[in-house]
Amino acid sequence: MQECKVLLIEDNPGDARLVQEMLVDAEGTFRVQTAASLVAALDALAHEKFDVALVDLSLPDSNGLETLLTVQRHAPGLPMVALTGLKSESMALAAVKQGAQDYLVKGTLTTESLVRALQYAMMRRQNSSGPADAQSATVVGFLGAKGGVGTTTIACHGALELQRQTKKKVLLIDLDASSASASFLMDAHSEYTIADATMNLHRLDPSFWSNLVCGTSHGVDLLQSPGVKRSYEPLNGERVRHVLRFARALYGYIVVDLGRLNGFTLNLTPEASELFVVTTPEVPSLYEAGYVLKKLIEPGITGGRTQLVLNRLWKGGPSSIGDFEQALGHPVYATIGDCTSDVREAYGNGQFLDERLPLRKQTRQMIAKLLGVEEPKAPKTGRGLFRFA
Repeated sequence: MQECKVLLIEDNPGDARLVQEMLVDAEGTFRVQTAASLVAALDALAHEKFDVALVDLSLPDSNGLETLLTVQRHAPGLPMVALTGLKSESMALAAVKQGAQDYLVKGTLTTESLVRALQYAMMRRQNSSGPADAQSATVVGFLGAKGGVGTTTIACHGALELQRQTKKKVLLIDLDASSASASFLMDAHSEYTIADATMNLHRLDPSFWSNLVCGTSHGVDLLQSPGVKRSYEPLNGERVRHVLRFARALYGYIVVDLGRLNGFTLNLTPEASELFVVTTPEVPSLYEAGYVLKKLIEPGITGGRTQLVLNRLWKGGPSSIGDFEQALGHPVYATIGDCTSDVREAYGNGQFLDERLPLRKQTRQMIAKLLGVEEPKAPKTGRGLFRFA
């Protein structure tokens, strides 16, 4: 018999050990991985494929049918068997109606009934028509070398350009917990933030999601930072990762404003297939950029390509692009000219993301390069400056 990989979602160590011992003694080859909470189970599902799941309907961070439904949403097509106590058989029957292949009562569990339930669950799933593969969004992250280098502004313009150039659904997630700049620039207002999404993993579905995000006039959805509520409680990195993975099935592109590098954002960088580190040419910013780039190239840190963007590069500066590359030990992907005066004037007129801004035109070319399409080069006149490395 081919090895069967079982995900056991059970918080009671005694019950978990009993199930493992039964499967070790059973005929056939079973490999069991345990998860003591819903978040731990979602993390396991994100890193490995399983043949079947045994799901306790009562966990520390989730209870009842919501546990089952959450696992279904994060692992569509995975056959599941519900585990329940002696007094919860009605709940188990409800779980079967919601998609569980079978249920087992812990007090009457035997090796024979356990193995049979797992095998039948896999057979029933194989004989049924599984769901079509969901789309998986490309995640583009923007990370500032330090505060005040224009990371949020570029992330917002980048999200708009991705939507304009690809015509796909785009989500912007603001993870800069100390700021509400993305909401301000996108002119978005909602009572919900990314923190609300992380606290409701068990409720995430397309309907609930539509209430969490802000639809904007620019055609981009925004999931706001907790900063809009002036709440600076740290976010749970693992929960944010699961929110991000859920959203990947709903969008073509996801742009993440990561703010600055710290333990929280470092944990999320593997989720990005493209990661842009934004810096300005001032010495303090370059110093921080060097540290960030060095950290990101460590084995196993990033999941995709790390690119360097020089923002606010003024004309006639004392240093060439080659000087910056040599100093940082990293190639420059793109430069954006010093558009400070233009941006300040546009903000004064209430035009926060005006597509006529030189900054927008230059970001347009950066996104075109990312997508591998040709875009007209920015004019050489005016204060804006843009040059591809």
